[in-house]
Amino acid sequence: MGNNSNNKTKLTSNVCDNKRLLKEYMQATDDLVMVHSTFSQGQSATVCYLNEMTDTRKLDLMLIRYKEDENLLTYFRMDEKVYTIEDAADSLAAGLSVLLFDEKEYAISINTLGIQLRSVDEPVTEAVVKGPRSGFTESLTNNLALVRYHFPSPILKVEYRKVGHLSKTNLIILSVGGITNPEILKEVHLRISEIPADTILEGNYVEEWITDNRGTLFPLIESTERPDRVIGALLDGRIAVIVQGTPFVMLLPFVFLQAFQVSEDYAWNYYIGSVMRLIRFFSAMIGMLLPAFYVATVTFHHELVPTTLLQSIASAKEPVPFPAVVESFMMMIAFEIMREAGIRMPKQVGQAVSIVGALILGQAAVAAGIVSPIMVIVAALTGICTFTLPPTAINYVIRMLQFGMTLLASLLGYVGVMVGIIMLLTYLASLRSFGIPYLGPASPFKFEELTDIIVRRPHSMNNKRPGLFRSIQNRRFSGKQR
Repeated sequence: MGNNSNNKTKLTSNVCDNKRLLKEYMQATDDLVMVHSTFSQGQSATVCYLNEMTDTRKLDLMLIRYKEDENLLTYFRMDEKVYTIEDAADSLAAGLSVLLFDEKEYAISINTLGIQLRSVDEPVTEAVVKGPRSGFTESLTNNLALVRYHFPSPILKVEYRKVGHLSKTNLIILSVGGITNPEILKEVHLRISEIPADTILEGNYVEEWITDNRGTLFPLIESTERPDRVIGALLDGRIAVIVQGTPFVMLLPFVFLQAFQVSEDYAWNYYIGSVMRLIRFFSAMIGMLLPAFYVATVTFHHELVPTTLLQSIASAKEPVPFPAVVESFMMMIAFEIMREAGIRMPKQVGQAVSIVGALILGQAAVAAGIVSPIMVIVAALTGICTFTLPPTAINYVIRMLQFGMTLLASLLGYVGVMVGIIMLLTYLASLRSFGIPYLGPASPFKFEELTDIIVRRPHSMNNKRPGLFRSIQNRRFSGKQR
């Protein structure tokens, strides 16, 4: 009995044979329940379900309704029928119940899933001061309902798919008819259909298989917990992928500059939203380059520092036995360790431990003459700046780039920093996300679209969709514009 679609075992008209084959295929698992039930007009069936996956009350109510029907088989839709042992087993594993009939070469699957899942709550990683507070959960149906609730439109297109050879994980592909480019949508379907994984436990399993470049540190697909962010992406002509069992929805294509945008920008006045966005860009540059500029300055370019400040730095570094680059690496690594420890520890104590640990370790390191006070300030400012970035993978990338930029600065000074920046921009320009340039709209340069990414334009002026995503309908709304 193979898993190949061309070698599946057909259900027979004998219930006893079907029960035996189904038990064998499911490894004679102890939680498989098979109960004989009689319906109207002498019709009978064997009801099969997995004990801990099924809401038995819901199942009983559905069976009572079926028993009152004069013609049981007309009650079901064609998509509820299964014709093979493998499909029946997949239905059971997904939490459905299966009805096996005598003298029928098919079974009926009914949705009786009854496991307890987390209720809708505020997103943990994308909290906002102003804006919608609902966030996605691990339930596929709840996540789709949240999108439908916030975007009640008949042009929202929902497509179900199953991924995985050993366990079939459900996922949903969302797009907007008349806006989403059909070629990009077709490419998404093609890549998902070719995923060779045994099972899908989290959205990143899908992301790594369908991304354009699996060897890059930069994320080519965006993840979010917020329904409003998903809807904004859909209206831009992008595509959303919801995976069962994860509260993060994937958005694609994705370009680098979008990593500095948050949905809260559009909940405030556009002046405030623009300033907040510019602060994130500025913080990202500080977080990536400040340690490198410090190392380059104290190692090679003393003449650029005012004499008074240079004397202060020299006196602070005098008891430190290590060069500036070693100091920098020690502090950055210590900061990353404390940050990771704060995340992994229980929420009630994690934040306190990371803050207290940073204060105590920093003070002790300065007192012991291991690092200079100014290096502690540089490391702290660098870490704080990275906290202003949205919680995407870009946040981790910026922190990793600190090390490379600092190393180049220790070898070539400011020249090394500029070489690193040029190499980084060249590499980013070579990346693609589903055929979309990763540095767009900066490269290729499109001034009108770039202004809306760097700052937040007023809604009244934002009447065109980004041409970057090749949407079919370019205008957001019709009518006379002010």
